[in-house]
Amino acid sequence: MGVLVQNDEQRSSLQDRISRDLREKMDSTSKQEDVDLVKDSEFLNGTRQTSRSTWFWGTLIALAALSLIVIFCLK
Repeated sequence: MGVLVQNDEQRSSLQDRISRDLREKMDSTSKQEDVDLVKDSEFLNGTRQTSRSTWFWGTLIALAALSLIVIFCLK
């Protein structure tokens, strides 16, 4: 069961000051950020996408681990 709350009160001066300070900080940090996508693209050089057979290798590794667990538990 939910409770409905209605906020008709005016914002206090403290809340106004906090929100104004947060907005100023957000504006100052967003102006300083300079996104450099060139460095990101250089980082991705030489990488490749995962092939379709990844699920096969994952299943094979899981079966091998399961086999080792069964072998050592039955000894």
